[in-house]
Amino acid sequence: MRQADRPADPPADRPADEEGRGGLALLRDRRFGPYFFGSLASNTGTWFQNVAAILTIFALTRSAFMVGLVTALQFAMQLVLAPVIGAVADRVDRRLLIIVGQTLGGTAAAVLAVLAFLDALNPWLLLTFVGLSGVGQAVTGPAAQALVPNIVGRADVPQAIALHSLTFNLSRAIGPVAGAATYALAGAGTAFAVNAASFLVFAAALSRVRLPRPAAGTRPRGRLGVLGGLTYVRGRPELLRCLVAVALIGLAMEPINTLSPLFAEGFGGGELLVGVFITFFGIGSALIAGWVGRLRRTMGSGRTGAVGVFALGAGMVLLAVSPGPVMATVGIALGGAGYLLAVSDVNATMQHGLADEVRGRVMALWSMCFLGIRPGAAMLHGWLGDTFSARTGAFVAAAAAIAAAVVLRPRLTRHQPR
Repeated sequence: MRQADRPADPPADRPADEEGRGGLALLRDRRFGPYFFGSLASNTGTWFQNVAAILTIFALTRSAFMVGLVTALQFAMQLVLAPVIGAVADRVDRRLLIIVGQTLGGTAAAVLAVLAFLDALNPWLLLTFVGLSGVGQAVTGPAAQALVPNIVGRADVPQAIALHSLTFNLSRAIGPVAGAATYALAGAGTAFAVNAASFLVFAAALSRVRLPRPAAGTRPRGRLGVLGGLTYVRGRPELLRCLVAVALIGLAMEPINTLSPLFAEGFGGGELLVGVFITFFGIGSALIAGWVGRLRRTMGSGRTGAVGVFALGAGMVLLAVSPGPVMATVGIALGGAGYLLAVSDVNATMQHGLADEVRGRVMALWSMCFLGIRPGAAMLHGWLGDTFSARTGAFVAAAAAIAAAVVLRPRLTRHQPR
């Protein structure tokens, strides 16, 4: 095996003979614990802002397209900045890079809060500062993905990745309904202020995490940015399939954000029902999270991802045909479970055996495919909702999930359970 293809060694102060630990043990780890809870706080605050921004723009414009534009701007910076940030993440302290990103995002959220409290928000100011908040998330994204294997030992990486994914989905279970309730009771300004504070919580938590210095001779060489990542994955069909699949998964899950106001309005619900829909997507994800490791050992990595995307597609079909909010919520929860199963499996497959000196650039490609596609997906689903119906957008999402299953299919016979 070539030096560049070997997975990163465990941290220097981690015992060499240590086996992989369970989730509770990792949460008690002095490095991973602060990272997990800080990330959870930041992601939860982001959902406060997402829901408040969606409800504010919908109240101002009554347009699903404008809702999609808000969602698009939050992720557009991932597509623009990820190549550069991925290269930077391979050359600097990833922990400090995340702190910088969190500070940028927190500042933009604080400005949104002040404007909302002054009743000075209009659609264009909202879009501007949501986009600037997205810059902070773009700076954080690739570095956060690449940092996980640096925090824990090699044997702990799969479980740590699953827990890292869980922070996004626990925040979905907590943030949307809490954000909608905060918006209804205290206004958009309070929701934006909660997000600003959450960014600072993550930055403070990471400031206490100390990582070992990288081994000598591991500084990255070769091309910078996205070209370096593309050069690395070229000729590795497994990684290429993962990138295509995760882009399709991002397209398939987007109606939960963009079309929830239209579905809620069609069912005779209001702002709180929007939060309930988004929250139940997170609840479905959280319920399956504890089973990801066992399912991967039982079915194998490829089959686990395929089952996940099929469940995501089935959930979107159930949402599309639902006559009322109860069946819609069941479909959304099923879709959330499938999403978490698929994303965790594909992420773990990509991270396994990935050389640490290119990890930032390769995970930048991940961010570009998973988050970078979200602006286009949000615009597409918003247009479908305005031009046709919210149900049409859900059917298109189901088709994207089935396409992801087709992409993952070549892996089914190659990754059998041990």
